[in-house]
Amino acid sequence: MVSDETILKTSADQLIELVKSREKISIEETAKILKIPEKTVQALVDFLVEEKILGIEYKFTTSYIYMNKKNFKEQIFERKKETPLISKEKFYEKAKLRNISHQKIEGLWRKYLDEHLGKIKQVFFIKSRQKNIPNGNIEGLWQRYTEYL
Repeated sequence: MVSDETILKTSADQLIELVKSREKISIEETAKILKIPEKTVQALVDFLVEEKILGIEYKFTTSYIYMNKKNFKEQIFERKKETPLISKEKFYEKAKLRNISHQKIEGLWRKYLDEHLGKIKQVFFIKSRQKNIPNGNIEGLWQRYTEYL
């Protein structure tokens, strides 16, 4: 089991925790508390604002950051709604259990692929790299795999 002492936290994690603990906090104060340069805090904030995790508002010359709670919750909800990736075999197996005809299954499989092929490719490449397969070989394997699909 992993203890709290072995968990690595990034500057972004620390920033989010700090902002969560306050309603609003200035970038200057955040930099002092986290002991990192203001430019680094600003870069992290810019990224987290773009990802809709944090919000930013300006009062005169001071920038204040806050949790973008509504969008943060929506992002979590959207992630939970994502369709899990499934193999062709499992897809067909589940469809057959529902007494769907082979022709209809093939159409549903094609629709599933149209909607998820980008994500399937992304996962394929990640898993291939984790297995230390050279990048040049991964592309060839992907081509063979898509022929199977």
